[in-house]
Amino acid sequence: MRTPLTSQLLGDLIEKGYEYVLVKINLNQQEDEAVDITLVPIKEKPELNKLPAGFETFYRITREPMQLACGVDNTSIFIEYQTFDDTITGQDIFNDTYFRMSEDFFRQVLDSLEDYAVITTDKNGDINSWNTGAQKVLGYAGQEVLGLSARIFFTPEDIAEGKPEAELKKALSLGRAIDERYHVRKDGTRFWGSGLVFPLFDEQHNHRGFTKIMRNQREEQRSKELGI
Repeated sequence: MRTPLTSQLLGDLIEKGYEYVLVKINLNQQEDEAVDITLVPIKEKPELNKLPAGFETFYRITREPMQLACGVDNTSIFIEYQTFDDTITGQDIFNDTYFRMSEDFFRQVLDSLEDYAVITTDKNGDINSWNTGAQKVLGYAGQEVLGLSARIFFTPEDIAEGKPEAELKKALSLGRAIDERYHVRKDGTRFWGSGLVFPLFDEQHNHRGFTKIMRNQREEQRSKELGI
């Protein structure tokens, strides 16, 4: 998805852990040589001589992008960001204010659920809260996963089949999505887990993201496989 550059958007990117943007410049000669600049956020500093095809340079996200946007005539500047599904995400994909306000309020409740992973994501599927149960079940500390895509818990086979996207779309259309499948821990091992995903809405019933509640069902699955 491409969305116009704003200072709020850059602030949200910084909170997600992004530090640089790759820069692609297109000159539109049919529109009086209008300039179209595309910025792609990344988390690690790239090597200038090894940039992806089509990109001319990179900027630190805290300085050059907003300087670039100020006072530049006939120039359009966009952030390009991978999303699960544009129809779910909409145009406010970086607005996590709702979660930043509510996270502290629910922290003690979430951390009391030690046997359950409770994860919230924005509409794009990026993680923005993480309880101690999630650390126990999936092996990641909270700061390791904030801002990452929840796809990291899916197997490569499920990702190839589009199951992460399908799960969010089903939850949004039906009010919830229930799944039992193999999930992937930080160390690459797999476990059989049951999960429930449901959409989150604010007081005005605006869709803000999703919550996933997951439990390790390894023992139950082992019993089934052994016919116990």
